[in-house]
Amino acid sequence: MIRKTPGFLVIFLLLLAPAAIAQNVIRCESDYGHRRVCSFDGWGRAALSRQLSRTACVEGRTWGHEGRNAVWVSNGCRADFVVAREERHEEHRRERVTIVCESDRDDRHFCPADTRNGVELRHQLSKRSCDYNRTWGYNDRGIWVSRGCRAEFWLGR
Repeated sequence: MIRKTPGFLVIFLLLLAPAAIAQNVIRCESDYGHRRVCSFDGWGRAALSRQLSRTACVEGRTWGHEGRNAVWVSNGCRADFVVAREERHEEHRRERVTIVCESDRDDRHFCPADTRNGVELRHQLSKRSCDYNRTWGYNDRGIWVSRGCRAEFWLGR
């Protein structure tokens, strides 16, 4: 009976491991050479875990980080990425800066901002939808909005 208990414990842990790992792994796939951005909840850094494509997945060339909660792939790279979560403290929330960025009708507008610590849509001001990577987004130079999206954004999540 004593010998069966450790074996049962090992099997039990092996059955639970995939569920625990799955929470920290995202799959991102580039179809037909197009660039694709895959987001995950919270803050974190993604690292290549397993390449699924025949095309090489090379950081900075065919995959990379998009802000603090997304990874991008391109040119046929398909892979699983492990997300290392980052803890955020309440004191960082007090340091947030709000910026308003607005698009008129179908025009695309760019608002220069310090986006090093991420951007979060705080409050939508327009009737037209503001959808990340469709009608708004950001890069290392600032925030862009299009298709009538008007919103308040927080800098530094």
